[in-house]
Amino acid sequence: MSRASKITLVLSTALSITTIGAVYFMAENEKDQLQEGPIKDRKRLERREFNSKQQANLNEYEKQKEIFAEMEKIQPLTGEIVQGIDTRK
Repeated sequence: MSRASKITLVLSTALSITTIGAVYFMAENEKDQLQEGPIKDRKRLERREFNSKQQANLNEYEKQKEIFAEMEKIQPLTGEIVQGIDTRK
């Protein structure tokens, strides 16, 4: 092989290896950032203060959860579908 072909082979191999390594590194970095996204969002939401309307909605939601729990104690949900058709004939 001539000297020029050896240099071309070495340079193209080095460039290919560098490109593959860089793509792998960028993919791993992006994957890590995507995994950290929900964690950052949760922390941001915990620090966030609600305005009066959002606070009222949150309070209403909590009340509805309490009412639902009380009603479920009185009349548990069975998952049975009531169709309104009398089948006792």
